Amino acid sequence: MREEDDVYFEDPEFLEYLQKYEDACKNCESIYMDADELTDIAEYYMMQNREEDANQAIALARSLHPDSVEPMIFLARQQMFHDNLEAAQDIAHSIPDQNDSETIFLWMEILIKLEVPADAMRLVTEKIGEQSEKDAFLYDAASIFIDYGCYDEAAQLVNTLEKEYPDYYRTRKLKIEVLMGKREYEKAIPLLQDYLEEEPYSISAWRTLAEAFVEEANYMDALDSCEYCLAIDPEYQQAMILKAYCLLHLNMMEASHAMYQKVLKDDPQNSNLLQMDANALAFMGRFEEAKDTLKKALKYLPKYDENRIQMLINMAYVEGKCHNTTNAMKALEEAVKLSEKQGGGTEFHLIRGAILLENGKEAEAAKQFELAYQKSPDKQKSLLAIGIAYAETQNYKKAVTFLESIKDKFNCEESEVAIPYLAYCYKNIHDQENFLKYMRHAAKADREITEFLFQKDYPNIQPEEYYMYAFKNAYGRFPTEEE
Repeated sequence: MREEDDVYFEDPEFLEYLQKYEDACKNCESIYMDADELTDIAEYYMMQNREEDANQAIALARSLHPDSVEPMIFLARQQMFHDNLEAAQDIAHSIPDQNDSETIFLWMEILIKLEVPADAMRLVTEKIGEQSEKDAFLYDAASIFIDYGCYDEAAQLVNTLEKEYPDYYRTRKLKIEVLMGKREYEKAIPLLQDYLEEEPYSISAWRTLAEAFVEEANYMDALDSCEYCLAIDPEYQQAMILKAYCLLHLNMMEASHAMYQKVLKDDPQNSNLLQMDANALAFMGRFEEAKDTLKKALKYLPKYDENRIQMLINMAYVEGKCHNTTNAMKALEEAVKLSEKQGGGTEFHLIRGAILLENGKEAEAAKQFELAYQKSPDKQKSLLAIGIAYAETQNYKKAVTFLESIKDKFNCEESEVAIPYLAYCYKNIHDQENFLKYMRHAAKADREITEFLFQKDYPNIQPEEYYMYAFKNAYGRFPTEEE
C-alpha cells in the first residue's frame, strides 16, 4: 500500500535538479551536485532502462564524492539486478561505514537474494540497538522483506513496531501489506476501510482495497474501489486495468473490452493487457478479433516469458473456435514443448480433446478425454473440463453424464461449479424438473458462471433471482419458500 516507487521522481525538487544535470550534459559543461542527488538521477535512469546514462551519473557521483555511501550502494544493487551477487558482496564489503543503515539494508537484500532471509533477520536484530531512530529502521527493514516476498519476517518486525512503538504512524500500512502478501484478505479489508475513513484520498489504499476484493472474488466491491481511484485520478492506469478485470468477471464484456482498449492506447505493446482483452473478445464470441489480438500479444511477449504457455493455450482455443484445427494444434504443440521443459502435465489432452470436439471429430476427442482422465491426478477437475467441453459444443446429454458423475463421486469445488452447467444442459434438453432442481442452487454454487450462462435469458435480473423467474416461466407464479 506504499506509494509507487516512481512518485518521488515526479517531485518538483527532483525534476529541477534532473533538468539542471541534463542541461549540463547537453552543453558539455562541468557540474557539481551532491552524491544523493546524482544517485537519485542514476536510479531514475535505471527505471527508464537507460543504464548507460545511469552509469554516467553514478561515475560523476563517485568522482566528486569518493567516500560517499549512496553511489556504492547503487553499484552493488546494480550488480544484484544483473544477478552478480559476488560482485555485489565485494562492493558491500568495501563500503567504509558498515553501520550506516543503508549499508545494513544492502546486506539484507544480498542475504535475501542468497536465500538466507533468517540471516537478514539476525542482522536487523544485531544492528537495531545502534540506530538513533529505531522505529524508522524497523519500518525500512520490514519494507525490504515485503519487497522480496518474505512476509513472515516482515510480520515479526511489524509486530515489534506495534508493541514497542504503538504511536508510529506508518505501521498500519505495513501491516496491511503483510496481510495482503500472506493472502489474509479478510483481515486486510477492514484495516483498509478504517484507513480510508481517515485518508479518503489515498489512491494507493483504494487500489489495494480493490485488489483485496478481487482476491476474494468480490468484483462488485472491487469495481466500486476502482471508481474511487479513478475519481481521484481519471488516468490512473492500475485502476483502469483492475476495473477492466472486474468488468470481465461481472460478465460486462463490452465494457471490459472498451476499458482495455483505453489503456492499450497508451501502452499498445503490453502483452498481458492484450491477452486480457483477447479473453474479453473470446467471451463475446468475437473469436477472429481475439485471435488477432493474441497474435499481437505473442509478438510483444519475450520469447521465454513464463506466460507464453498460457497464451499459446488461449491461441489454440481461439483457433479451434475459428475452426482452424491445424493452427490450433500447432499452437498447442508449441505450448506442449515449452511445458515439457518446465515439467508440464497431462492437461493438454483435455485441450486437444476440446479442439477436436469443437471441430466435429467426436471419436478422436473422446480418446483424448480418456487419456486425460486416466493420467490426471485430479479426476474431478478432468471430469468438469470434459463436461464443459461437451456443453459448449451442444452435446448436452453427454455433458450431463460427466457433470452428474462429479456430483455422484466427489464432494469438492468442482461439484459446485458443475451445478450451473447442469442447469444449463437440462434447460437445453428440455428437462424441466432437473433444470429447476439445479437452477435453484446455481447462483449460490457459482454466481459468476451462472450469470455468464443465463444472463441473456434473464436480462436486468440478478443471478440470485434467476431461479424465481425460471420457476415463474414454468408454472406461472413465483415459488414459495419450500419450493
